[in-house]
Amino acid sequence: MTKLKSGNSKPARAILLDASCVLAWLFEEDGSDVVEPVLTTSYITAVNMTEVIRTVNRMNGDGLACAKDLVEAGLTVVPFTWSSVQAMPAIHHASPRKGSLSLGDACCIAYGLTQGMEIWTADRAWSEFTINATIRQIRQ
Repeated sequence: MTKLKSGNSKPARAILLDASCVLAWLFEEDGSDVVEPVLTTSYITAVNMTEVIRTVNRMNGDGLACAKDLVEAGLTVVPFTWSSVQAMPAIHHASPRKGSLSLGDACCIAYGLTQGMEIWTADRAWSEFTINATIRQIRQ
């Protein structure tokens, strides 16, 4: 894992990272270079951080320690709120293939949508959505 540098301040437009972005950075996958400069000034939902922890644990790492390092470096974990829960039906209806999103993906989009955040993902399938949110793909 690359050594994290704490960010000085949050960017003008809040960036919400999907678990796939954090995992791409952790495992130095395609798109990690895009995530690197914003990682310590961005946000992630508690649902998506749980997904990161679970994945790192499955790879025989210490997921909780990894998450603590990310938080100490500046990545902000936000709770999944009732307003986000209420946005879930809109997320479902925006999907061209109903039920194609994981719960973590749907939670990330719902939170970002309700908070007016720019949402980053490594999941190319999100480009098929017809939803009023700014979604950025970290991979070309």
